[in-house]
Amino acid sequence: MSFNPPVLVVLDISALSAGTNREWLEFSRIGEVHIPQSVYEEMKFLYGRTPDPDLESLARAFHHFYPTSTWKITEATAHHPSLTAAAQALTKRARIALAAARCAYALSLSHSSYLTVLATNDRGLLQKVYEIPSNNFCAIDAPSLIQWCRSGQRPISVSQKLQQMRATVASGIITQPQTSASRIVSTSARSTTAVRHRSRPITKPVQPSLVSSEAVSQFISLMMALGGVLMAGWLLWAVISGSSFLEPWRQPVSPTEKSG
Repeated sequence: MSFNPPVLVVLDISALSAGTNREWLEFSRIGEVHIPQSVYEEMKFLYGRTPDPDLESLARAFHHFYPTSTWKITEATAHHPSLTAAAQALTKRARIALAAARCAYALSLSHSSYLTVLATNDRGLLQKVYEIPSNNFCAIDAPSLIQWCRSGQRPISVSQKLQQMRATVASGIITQPQTSASRIVSTSARSTTAVRHRSRPITKPVQPSLVSSEAVSQFISLMMALGGVLMAGWLLWAVISGSSFLEPWRQPVSPTEKSG
C-alpha cells in the first residue's frame, strides 16, 4: 500500500479571496485547514472597517464562516533564507503573505509525516517556497487548490512532494503515521500536536541507611565520657555527705582477710 500522508493546508488572504463559502467548505476535504494568526487578525481588522467593498464582503463572509468551520488558527512561525523580505519596503498584504509562508514552513518542520501545502496567489512567494529544499512542503495557487478539491487531481507540485515523501519513507528516514486519523490541533494561542502520553510515577527503590564507623566511634566515646562524669559525681557526693558507702574503703584490711 502506497504512503499517503495527511495534508495540512495553510491559507493566505489571497487564497481566501479567490474562493466562495462553498469552496471554503471543500478545502477541508483534502486535509486540515490552518489559518495563520496574522491572516486571522487581518480578517478581524477588515471586518466593518475597510472602505473596499470587496474586502468588506470577504471579511464579513469569513466572520460568519469561521466559527462553524473546522479550521484551526496557528501562530507557528519559522525562518528560512528564502523566506526573507526584499530590500524594498513590503506592503501590508505582502507582509501578511510572508508571515503565512513562515507559518506553513514551521508546520512542515514540526510535522515531518505531514505534507504541508501553502495556498497563495503571490507569485513571488510561490517561487520562494519552490526554492526551499523540503520533502514535505510546497505551495500552490488558489485556482489549483480549488481544482484539487473539485476533481481530486493533485497539482504537479503536490504530486512531486508526495513522491519524495514516499521515497523517504521507503528509505526509513521518516516513519509512516500509524493512523490517518492523527490530527494537528491548533488554537488561537499556538499550534500543538494532539499526542498524549500516559505517564506513570517513577518510584525509586528505598535504600537501607548505612551507619558509618565514624558515627559508631563517636557514640562509644560519648558513652565513656558520660560514664566518667557519673562516676566522678558519685564519688564527690559520697565525700561531701559522709555517706556510709565509703566505710568499706576506710576500714583496714585484717591479716586474716589478706591470707584468706
